[in-house]
Amino acid sequence: MSLTKQQINELEQSLLGMKKQLEEQQELRENDESLQESTGEISSVDSHFGDMGSELYDRELAMALDENQEEILEDINQALQRIEEGTYGKCVDTGEEIPYERLKVLPYAKRTVAAQEVADREGKVSDEYEIEEPSFVRKGEGNLEDSRMRTVDEIMDTHGNASNKGEDA
Repeated sequence: MSLTKQQINELEQSLLGMKKQLEEQQELRENDESLQESTGEISSVDSHFGDMGSELYDRELAMALDENQEEILEDINQALQRIEEGTYGKCVDTGEEIPYERLKVLPYAKRTVAAQEVADREGKVSDEYEIEEPSFVRKGEGNLEDSRMRTVDEIMDTHGNASNKGEDA
């Protein structure tokens, strides 16, 4: 059953609210980062390694969160575009109707649950980018192999270790 105009309007308002909230969070983070940069230490010479590790962890976490929010913001913008085009609520892969209940929970969903499970299993990250094959696959794991990948035992057999220095190999 197709979405009613009232349902689409409700979902559009939800999307616009999410978009505004994410943009405000990004702006706050950017202002916070510029404040940190302007008041931060010039040198890390007197910093403790533990402090530097914590700071690095915090920065990496913030970057990961930023990236995730950017992806959600992009999905929201795409959903708003689909509303304008009249294709909102239809799966981008199968053309099937996405149930209202799913859209109410995740208004920027672009696939049905079944299509999303297939996309996840196939490694489809977005419409523009698909993972062709895993980066590293061990020998004998399917037809995808990377000859550079070896186990520790294989390396030890070839090169030895500190005690036998390859004498057994």
